[in-house]
Amino acid sequence: MDLKSIKRLSPLYEYWSSEQNQNDETNRISKTNKESKISYLFIKEPYKWENLFQSIIIEINRGDADSIKGLKIILDCINLEEKEKVLLKFSEEKIFNSSTLEELRKPIDFKGNTKKNLLRFIRILFSIFTNPYGIEQKRNRIHLYEKTGFIINECRKFILKGKKV
Repeated sequence: MDLKSIKRLSPLYEYWSSEQNQNDETNRISKTNKESKISYLFIKEPYKWENLFQSIIIEINRGDADSIKGLKIILDCINLEEKEKVLLKFSEEKIFNSSTLEELRKPIDFKGNTKKNLLRFIRILFSIFTNPYGIEQKRNRIHLYEKTGFIINECRKFILKGKKV
């Protein structure tokens, strides 16, 4: 599994390569689960949502079963139709085994205990600030992590462009 294949699994994949104009924003927001307690993350902070989505998939593939709860919470931000599309992609691309897919389909247990993992937290926080997934955010960058992610991504593109010449 590589970063490019994870990118394509996201319900925001087409959004990031779009112009991110008002029509694209409306289309993105239409994928929201209006019943979700944290849907604001998908609506107001799509850059952070995308980083969490990709980072948590990587954590689960590293063997961190406690991250499944995090992915369930992230997937709860999108409507049922979009969630089913994502789960189908997980299955088709063999991203997760059948027991992980079954667990992702179960309701979220907010009362259940999740093991704290400082290293996982630091890795995910680092990804939010450094944009290792190359997320192209064209709209206004409000938060510090959006600005640092943009700057690092622009530097990365500049360096890579220089190496291709």
